[in-house]
Amino acid sequence: MTDSAARTRSGLILVLAGTVVSAASSFIVLLIVAPALGPAGYAQFSVYWAALFMVVAVLFGVQQESTRAVAAAPATDEDDPARGPLTSVLAFALVVAATLLVAVGASSPVWSEALFGPGAGGWGFPLALAVASYALVAATNGILAGSGRWGPFSLLAVIDGALRLALVALALALGLDGTALAWAVAIPFPVSLAIVVLGNRRVIRARAIVAGTPGRLAANTARTLAASVATAILINGFPVFLSLFGRTDAATLGAVILAVTLTRAPILVPLTALQSMLIARLSAVREGRGRLLAAVLGIVAALTGLVAAFVWLWGGPLLARFFGEGFVLSSATLAGLVAAAGALGVLTATGAAALARERHTAFAAGWLAAAVLALALLALLPLPLEARVVIALLAGPLLGAVVHLAVTRDR
Repeated sequence: MTDSAARTRSGLILVLAGTVVSAASSFIVLLIVAPALGPAGYAQFSVYWAALFMVVAVLFGVQQESTRAVAAAPATDEDDPARGPLTSVLAFALVVAATLLVAVGASSPVWSEALFGPGAGGWGFPLALAVASYALVAATNGILAGSGRWGPFSLLAVIDGALRLALVALALALGLDGTALAWAVAIPFPVSLAIVVLGNRRVIRARAIVAGTPGRLAANTARTLAASVATAILINGFPVFLSLFGRTDAATLGAVILAVTLTRAPILVPLTALQSMLIARLSAVREGRGRLLAAVLGIVAALTGLVAAFVWLWGGPLLARFFGEGFVLSSATLAGLVAAAGALGVLTATGAAALARERHTAFAAGWLAAAVLALALLALLPLPLEARVVIALLAGPLLGAVVHLAVTRDR
């Protein structure tokens, strides 16, 4: 095995391990909060959680562009005049973070209680801290991914997830109120960032400098953020739109939202975690990009088929056992939702390929086309909710993938 292959394999293992810990921590948080707070309290908490991680999903665009820019930039002397204009990814992220901190924090008294419910007027302040900190987390992750530093990249996710679980569990054990829980969810972002940056400050500082002007970095990031808005709609925020366009009873809506969440996890959690690694690999490798993308799409298809077969055979009984008979959907619906998750996986992979080729407009266009078509089908099709969701989440992402492939195929 070559040194490059060994580093890639080691990085893959580290990223997957970090993803497992982070995802498991988040899942356990939701499991322990629900019975502790009851339906009304959990409703408030879940809205706060969804709002926070929807913004996080949008800011993931900062990480994507940072990864691409750092991976494409040689690690040479920043004072070398031959390099042309240079920009600091961290300086750019600091501007984004400061803007978010002021905008969200200052405006939160106006909307916080209306959004999160009675008694939640102060929840906008931990939300402001969390999203501002995540702008810096995203840039730091991009620097680490773009320079192949998968150890600290994974460590940041592990510390963040484990600390959030510990703080939430402590707040529940002490019987603290919802405001304390909001802070418990937010604090891990700046703390995990500080720990990782202090331990890797030299490499982060050295690789934070990328080619191009601040305006170019801002423009590229803006297009990536536009795509991230669509990503947030299709993934993190989709339950909100299910509620808006559901046209069904509350029990069916709840069952569909749970099924969408559970069927996506086996495919999208690892693929999303590996997205920065994929962007870095596709950016660094000029020849054979098409073969690498085809291999990734083949893996997504194979995994989708396996998970779909599993839920077709055992999905219903497992839902009944762990969540109750009221959450059981047909085998066809569950398998269809897995296929829809696979379509989102395809869109994620083709989007990474578009970014690697610096086709930022096409990257955003693909995701936006997917979101628009999915929401239109969900809202307009005269079908039961289960069928509308499956069709919307299949057709939208596949259209977006076609847009990406049209401009990223090797010529």
